[in-house]
Amino acid sequence: MSLSGLKQLFLVGFLGFALVGCSSTPTTEESGSADAQAETAEPVVVEQTEVVEVVEATNDAGQTAAELKATLQGKVVNFDFDRSEVKAEFYEIIKLNADYMALDSTANVTIKGYCDERGTREYNLALGERRANAVKNALVAEGVSPSRINVISYGEEDPVDPAHTEAAWAKNRRAEFSY
Repeated sequence: MSLSGLKQLFLVGFLGFALVGCSSTPTTEESGSADAQAETAEPVVVEQTEVVEVVEATNDAGQTAAELKATLQGKVVNFDFDRSEVKAEFYEIIKLNADYMALDSTANVTIKGYCDERGTREYNLALGERRANAVKNALVAEGVSPSRINVISYGEEDPVDPAHTEAAWAKNRRAEFSY
């Protein structure tokens, strides 16, 4: 192809682009019915700035997960001698733990069951496990998934109060929450 042929090809291409660039689209008045308008309407992109406010989830009392976890620090469920039923006075602690787990969906808990020193080692391990399972069942009843709860029994190991008195034994009959 010669230089004049390239010039002609370039000129034809340029004129073609110029004609396409100058063409207009029909206005909405020209297009007829509303249905036709909806089908032919082109989306309009508008730059929008959105302000997102980060809000931490809270429980009914307005506490965040971190505040609730701090409140739960050191709270235990105590049991009567040779019993594994959760007493009514400890359901508030269980409810607060369930609230915390609802606010923090990544939290898993280990419930540790303990006994006082009376009884055989084997019996106390079994009783500690029954106590931990009783607390687990109460958490599940409050809506916590069982897969997020582990239980372990320490029996008479790791007493809170090493004294050999009824008051000390009452403190040692417990279930603890560990996150």
